[in-house]
Amino acid sequence: MSLLVLDTSAIVAYAAGSIHVGEPIAEVHTDGGQVVIPLVCLIEAARTVSDDVLRVLIGHPACSVKAPAVDVWPPLAAGIRILGRLDLAAALLAATTGDGYVLTGEAESYGDLGEESVIPI
Repeated sequence: MSLLVLDTSAIVAYAAGSIHVGEPIAEVHTDGGQVVIPLVCLIEAARTVSDDVLRVLIGHPACSVKAPAVDVWPPLAAGIRILGRLDLAAALLAATTGDGYVLTGEAESYGDLGEESVIPI
């Protein structure tokens, strides 16, 4: 797996010390891959996760925070209409456009749309 996207629930699970998030990050890093944290997911997670923990996560050498480009607003808008949440739409879009997977504790929230792109925690 060369691209792993952490959605809001995965970030919150990481903050709680979940090995089901920490291990995949380490594996992706070892394999030379990239872990993407969509900016909207990072901001959503900040509701319940301390800034210090978020700084540790985004400081990991495999991790990068990505904001959506302006030109992706149409697929993001479509994703919001289907999934009902911006953070889910942003994570799924980051994974599918980068040929990667979303790591999530909310697999059911992605429904059929995320069936091939979601890895449940």
